[in-house]
Amino acid sequence: MANPAGKWAIVGVLIGIIAGLGAILFYLSIEFVTEYMMSQITGFHPPRSGIISGTTPYTLSLGPHYYLIPISIGLGGFIVGVILNKTAPEAKGHGTDAAIDAFHNKNGKIRRRIPLVKTIASAITIGSGGSAGREGPTAQIAAGFGSYVADIFHFDDHDRRIAVAAGIGAGIGSIFLAPLGGAILSTEILYKRDFEVEALIPSVIASVVGYAIFGYYTGYTTIFVIPKTEAIGFYHPESLLAYMLIGVVAGICALIYIKTFYGISGFFSKLKKISPYAKPAIGGIIVGMIALVFPEVVGLGYGWTQQLFDGNLSLFSMGYGNNYYFLFLIFIALFFLKVIATSFTIGSEGSGGVFAPALVAGSFMGAAIAIPIHAIFPFISMDEIIVVSMIALFGGASKAPIAIIIMGTEMTGTFALFIPLMLATTISYFITGDRTIYRSQVSDRSMSPAHEMEYRKPIMDGIPIYTAMNKDYLHIGKEAPAREAIEKIRGSRTKGIVVETDGRFEGYLSIENIPEDVNYDEPVKNLMSGDISRITGNKSLHDAMNMLENEPTGKIVVVDINDQDRVLGTITLSEISEGYNREIRRMKERTRPRGSRAI
Repeated sequence: MANPAGKWAIVGVLIGIIAGLGAILFYLSIEFVTEYMMSQITGFHPPRSGIISGTTPYTLSLGPHYYLIPISIGLGGFIVGVILNKTAPEAKGHGTDAAIDAFHNKNGKIRRRIPLVKTIASAITIGSGGSAGREGPTAQIAAGFGSYVADIFHFDDHDRRIAVAAGIGAGIGSIFLAPLGGAILSTEILYKRDFEVEALIPSVIASVVGYAIFGYYTGYTTIFVIPKTEAIGFYHPESLLAYMLIGVVAGICALIYIKTFYGISGFFSKLKKISPYAKPAIGGIIVGMIALVFPEVVGLGYGWTQQLFDGNLSLFSMGYGNNYYFLFLIFIALFFLKVIATSFTIGSEGSGGVFAPALVAGSFMGAAIAIPIHAIFPFISMDEIIVVSMIALFGGASKAPIAIIIMGTEMTGTFALFIPLMLATTISYFITGDRTIYRSQVSDRSMSPAHEMEYRKPIMDGIPIYTAMNKDYLHIGKEAPAREAIEKIRGSRTKGIVVETDGRFEGYLSIENIPEDVNYDEPVKNLMSGDISRITGNKSLHDAMNMLENEPTGKIVVVDINDQDRVLGTITLSEISEGYNREIRRMKERTRPRGSRAI
């Protein structure tokens, strides 16, 4: 495609269509598995998110076979373990990280079976009751299709990576009904401290198309519905003190989330004697055991967060009413248990996203700290604190604060909290430092294999020609007889000789330009040619090598930068090679530890 704008418009639309349709298919798959694995086996129906149920109060009903929840989640884990290990082991874990890894380390290549396998495995994980999110799988589904589209259009590695990034943004923007945040996320989530700006326009196109398709099915509303019973927004400057505190707590909670997740993940990776089929089942059973006492850890968890927004605190009180001291302890416990449940679900080599669980865990922590904060700052509502807490937590954990802030406003419709979100999320981001839930992220573009050649300066670019040229070059005067020139050329085993007068260039005599019936007493000036490349001594070996590619004599005359008729020397591939090797040896000597010797 000759027109870049037209190319990315077409590709963005195609990726967006698949992202939207894939999000619908994945959404329906989760609903189907939830009904036939969770609800049919256990009789338990968890609360729904606001996009489905609105603000309808939920009454906890555990069902007649609630004790079978460990069986439901464990069975789901076993099925997922078999599917993943038999078909696509790289689909394990949280899909967004795998897509990031494909961008940086695999030239954007994602196997074509991955989107289908990820859809099935993650739907079973979440639908059976596992604590996981749907954004990672959707991102990997759309990213996989982006890789496929790039192959269809015969894109190079650079454009394939851009298509994969656009898929990440379109998948997340669709499933979260947050097109702008999803588009920006695709550029920000690849790095800890940088952006992939080239992916922005394709991502915007793909994300808008995906949002339009998924929203047509679900309705163009927000994931969470904030009741309009009170004003939500930033109206009191002194509340910034509270939001600073929330940012600190969110940053610490993000660190707990990251450390717990990878601690449990590392534990399961070391269990070599346990079948890989059984690991997700073990993780599922553990999550099921937690859910017997705390059902809030089951599945996505959006419904529980929605109940917090609805003010249905009695749902969490375990029969103790609105005892705020007890609720504070319950919400603290729910935060830790949701983090642990997510870590066992995905870290046991299951399949699902880490975004949604982080939001839910953040909402529990927000509900906990809202109790003392509201007592001190009564003009800050619990809903406001919950929104800021959940966004700040994942903004710090993901190292994508700008995109997560925007997504938070799109998911909740609370644009009036933009300043508190900015403050708290920025603090959380700095508290987490270099730690991230996405281990495939790199610090910036200079650290990515995708941009390696853009930032790596070739060694030969830093070596001036004058340090490597042959200063004792072969030369002769223009009045000398041809016999003398021929003898010098043959004696030096080169193809030609520089003709000069008092160090000033006159021409070049190549052995190939000497006729067979040459008059050996004829002066060199009658046989020489001026047709040879010249280069100034301050240029680099890289420049000389590029010039030699088009020089039939295999030699370049090096001249003074201020007087380009004054010859300084000559350079050939032999001198370039020796100059390069000399620089390599010098670099090794410079980096060798003191006291060590070369072997």
